[in-house]
Amino acid sequence: MFKKIFIFIFLLFTPLLLTGCISINFAKNGINEGIFKSTDAGNTWIQKTFSVSPTDKENKDKQNIGKINPTKILFSSNDSQIIYLGTNGNGLNVSFNGGDEWHNIFIPKGKINDITIDSKNKNILYVASYNKIYKIFNEEKELQEIFTENQEQRHITSLATDWNNSNKIYAGTNDGALLQSLNSGKSWNMIETFNKKNDAKNPIQKILVNPHNSQVLYVVTNNAGIFRSGNQGKDWQDITLGLEKFTGGKNILNVVFDPNKKEGLLLATTYGLIKTDDGGKTWKELQLLSLPGTTKIYSVAINPRNSKEIYYGTNGTIYKTIDGGTTWITKKMPTSSAIKILLIDPKTPATIYAGISKEN
Repeated sequence: MFKKIFIFIFLLFTPLLLTGCISINFAKNGINEGIFKSTDAGNTWIQKTFSVSPTDKENKDKQNIGKINPTKILFSSNDSQIIYLGTNGNGLNVSFNGGDEWHNIFIPKGKINDITIDSKNKNILYVASYNKIYKIFNEEKELQEIFTENQEQRHITSLATDWNNSNKIYAGTNDGALLQSLNSGKSWNMIETFNKKNDAKNPIQKILVNPHNSQVLYVVTNNAGIFRSGNQGKDWQDITLGLEKFTGGKNILNVVFDPNKKEGLLLATTYGLIKTDDGGKTWKELQLLSLPGTTKIYSVAINPRNSKEIYYGTNGTIYKTIDGGTTWITKKMPTSSAIKILLIDPKTPATIYAGISKEN
């Protein structure tokens, strides 16, 4: 439904005319951040703010978490009703019913930078926070600190597991170092650094393991672009040289796989949305409603069953296309805060989660 503006009095006296329009249910206390959920491909949204105390066995003491700053939303490997939520200040949380209720697992020092799940065991999580990596297992009842970075000012910013080998874990740092464990986190080695000039920090914001071929890795950096390896990190190639023709194209804010393509990536950049279907050999921009470089895009998502259905989030607005970018629909959220996260349920793609935060 295209964006519409209605006069308040008109709304009061003609509610029947609104059938089919976008509606958004949000917290009565006016806190319009945190987690929102849509079950109809973005037409309507409901805020999911209830958190249950771990000591409340009867789930009577529900607290409002509408002001949380979400940093990561992740589905369990085979059950999308189980959702993990990383935050800045409210630790790691889990929902067992599609976001209706949240339970806190633990609160570490610093924000949760990333979460990944053991590819062979859904009950094992790896969590990056500050300079540490934690391993959580036995249905969130046991917690181990499996890695601590001793170098001053080096933090763990990203994590990924090899879906073909659950013993293999990757971790990225805020100064461009890529770490690897071959034994489920018992020991770690640095296999590459993407801060070769050593003149500025170059954080690794995301590590991607190709879902079709685990030999293929992508490392997404804040300042130097994206690097591809075809042999699990032994050799690397900068695949963003073709982005130089797009002003701001190498300033990457978010990246997702196109699960319908063997090497498809979609980038949210300062320029706009840019995609590749061949692992970075060629790049093509998507035509947006705004001019290139005029709108900051925080998040992007692709329907796992239909590559032409794409969503992206800005300050207070979600954009949607069902034809690969030829036309766009805008969906205004009840806030001007940043829509930092968009996540589509792979089993029921009409279900979408949005993480909204005031943070820049």
